[in-house]
Amino acid sequence: MLGTQEIILIIVVLLLWAIPAIWGYKEGEKRTIGDIGGLLLGLVLGFIGIIIIYCLPKIEEQQYHNFFAQSPADEILKYKQLLDNGAITEEEYNIQKAKILNR
Repeated sequence: MLGTQEIILIIVVLLLWAIPAIWGYKEGEKRTIGDIGGLLLGLVLGFIGIIIIYCLPKIEEQQYHNFFAQSPADEILKYKQLLDNGAITEEEYNIQKAKILNR
C-alpha cells in the first residue's frame, strides 16, 4: 500500500511533468511551432523544450514577402471579370474603376 510520502512524491512528479507540457502548449500556439508542437516539446524535453520554444519566432514576427502591387490596369481587369461573371453590378464596377483611376 502507498503511504502519504509516496503519494506526495507521485503528485510532485506528475506536476513537474505536466507543467512544461501545458506551458509548451500555451507558448507554442503563439509561435511558429504551433500548440501541438509546443505540447510535445514540453512533454518530452521538459524545461529544455520550453527554452527551445522561446527561441522560435513568434507568429507576428514572421517575414512575409512583399509582392508588387497590382497595376491600375490589373485591378480594373479584375473588376471587369467580376462584372462579366455577374458578381458585381455595372454601377459597382464603375465606382471601383473611378477609385482606381483617381489615385
